[in-house]
Amino acid sequence: DANVVLGHLPPRLLGGEMALDVEAARAAVQKVADAMGLPSAEAAAEGILAIVNENMAGALRLVSVQRGHDPREFALVAYGGAGPLHANAVAKIMGSFPVLVPPAPGLLCAIGDLVADFRDEFARTYIRVVEDADPSEVGAILDELGERAVTWLDGEGISEETRSISFSADMRYRGQGYEIPVAIDPEEVRSGGLAELEERFNGLHEQLYGFRMHDTRSEIVNLRAIGFGAVPKPDLLTGEPGQADAAAALVEEHEIVFEGERVPTRIYDRARLEPGARFDGPAIVTEFDATTVVLPGFVAEVDRNFNILINPKGNQ
Repeated sequence: DANVVLGHLPPRLLGGEMALDVEAARAAVQKVADAMGLPSAEAAAEGILAIVNENMAGALRLVSVQRGHDPREFALVAYGGAGPLHANAVAKIMGSFPVLVPPAPGLLCAIGDLVADFRDEFARTYIRVVEDADPSEVGAILDELGERAVTWLDGEGISEETRSISFSADMRYRGQGYEIPVAIDPEEVRSGGLAELEERFNGLHEQLYGFRMHDTRSEIVNLRAIGFGAVPKPDLLTGEPGQADAAAALVEEHEIVFEGERVPTRIYDRARLEPGARFDGPAIVTEFDATTVVLPGFVAEVDRNFNILINPKGNQ
């Protein structure tokens, strides 16, 4: 409703097949404005979006800052029907550029399901402090789990050329209530014991949580074999960059609210955007399954894979 009130979301979606009730959206947001003593529905809508964007940024901090990663060193990929609506604003908070909006972002999860490899896991509980674990016993369990994975791969009709098996151990510091999967190699275990496994766990724990517990013993909880079967990958559409002028994709221009002001904003049809096309924000890009917002002060460009890349002006 807030996106509709501000004009960030067009009144018709799905290529014009679904009409949104703009007046109902305005009435809903006006109730918030009245309750908060705000001067307009637009003011309430911008406040709603500010809270939503901060909440999204907070979720991103859980998987970046709190795991020792600087979000400014990463691009932000927008997917889903609504992700591109908010991605530029969230990236502005996080400092994560470019924003990458893939073709058909609303279908990205479905496409992922179609191209995802076969996978199944086979596990055995094996609770031992590492120093008390018997490498030969661990190796024997991994061999058995590997044989089960092979049986499954055979049953699925996955050829030798497209299959693989990996092994891992779920590990924790003794007394912890959660585990980290750590890669393990049966041959390495048989030839060199489990010292490398323990050090690998310590390193992963430090990477994920920022510390390691030097005086606490590490513990194996489960051993796993994971069978993979590759499926054919699609040939994604590519094109050579052409002219930078995006005028051919321009549909209309009207005023949309950004930072409390109505700003003339160009609306583009993504299906007409070719590699090399470039345009400044504010802008709205519409497509069948999603809507992308490019904020004032940012510039968008289409790469050779038809991704839209959004960067701060002067920072491309």
